[in-house]
Amino acid sequence: MAIERQDGSDTASARTPAVPFVAPEVRVADGYWSRTFQSLSNPHFRALWLSMLLMMAAMNMQMISRGLLAWDLTGSYRMIGLISVGFAPPMLIFGMFGGVIADRVDRKRLIQFGQLGMVANAAVIATAIHTDTITIWYLFAAAIWQGTLFAFLMPARQSIIPGIVGDSLMANALALNGMGMSLMTLAAPAAAGIIYAWLGPGVTYDTILVFNAASLIFSAMLPSVVAAGQRRNVLGDLCEGLRYAARNRTVIGLLLIALGTTMFANAARNFLPAYVDDIFGKTIEAGGPQAVGWLLAVFGAGALIGSLFIAGLRRGAHRGLWLIASTLLSGAAVIGLGLAPVFAAAFVFLFFMGLADAGRRSLNNALLMEVVDDEYRGRISGIWMMNFGFMPIGILLFAQLSETWGIRVASVAAGVGLLLTGLWFLLGDRHIRRL
Repeated sequence: MAIERQDGSDTASARTPAVPFVAPEVRVADGYWSRTFQSLSNPHFRALWLSMLLMMAAMNMQMISRGLLAWDLTGSYRMIGLISVGFAPPMLIFGMFGGVIADRVDRKRLIQFGQLGMVANAAVIATAIHTDTITIWYLFAAAIWQGTLFAFLMPARQSIIPGIVGDSLMANALALNGMGMSLMTLAAPAAAGIIYAWLGPGVTYDTILVFNAASLIFSAMLPSVVAAGQRRNVLGDLCEGLRYAARNRTVIGLLLIALGTTMFANAARNFLPAYVDDIFGKTIEAGGPQAVGWLLAVFGAGALIGSLFIAGLRRGAHRGLWLIASTLLSGAAVIGLGLAPVFAAAFVFLFFMGLADAGRRSLNNALLMEVVDDEYRGRISGIWMMNFGFMPIGILLFAQLSETWGIRVASVAAGVGLLLTGLWFLLGDRHIRRL
């Protein structure tokens, strides 16, 4: 017999576990545009998407602001490189553990924990700027903390999507997730460059803080999603996730192509403030921060268009070949950026870099989540996040080449690395080609 409590509840209902959230399965729409935006009709995914939109706005603003502030404080290529790679070691160390946790706990709570940490991170840097105590080491510590948070936050964000929208809309939702990231890559850098140039770094970080806080609010609207499957201890789950990945050649291929592109593709963007200042600083009318912001906005425009195309692709539409083609296009565009004779040409190559980035990011994530069983999605996302831990190899090499031979040579070298990665999978991996 249930015993009524003073608050109106009873002990029997208090002991009853909550019913797990089950994603509705819906039929994929036939029309191209209806299919492209179909996942946004799901209110839970809409909340997740808006939360991600605000988080990525803050992250992209912080990326450009951190680079500009590091350049203003030091004027050193090496320090920009150090700041750029500071987030990577925590991802390498904690990425797999973040995936294990995402497969063991309520993914909604894990997302909220990560977002709260992002709020604290922005608040500390904003306070240091306003009190005139900011140093390069504040930025380095903030990068490390951000990397630690991302190691736990991103596997939860990636793996919760199939649980919210179901298998039928999973690829579409992941592509729309990529589109939202691209939209913020379009708008946020330009906004950050303008705010930084007109109002200074303090107001820029205040804006970043507001966006992170709003993202936390939207994450509270998500349902609780816990992965199915038996659980061992943390180390046992980690080892099982590694064995699962090693047994699946398609998963291995997708993880390796992500590793190759991560090492080479992001360096050119991280060094755009120095690139603009060194190569075109004396020939453009706009100031450095504004010029960098507009270049990244053009990059975002390309990525937005690419993401919309990817979101409308059906299963069986040779998506593996599109993934490889985007890697090759990215390599050609990075080489073109390094050889750009005039500032206007840099806009063209940044656009194609963005277009290719959408294919690499959206398709890689969508294909990876499709071929992985739900109980392993957090761990595989964690392994995928560890790719960013290897980014310092590419970024530090880019920095050293820039110091020794100039940033143009470094850009060409990064582009060649991307071309070789794409050719390797085009010629040598039938599992990826057949996806």
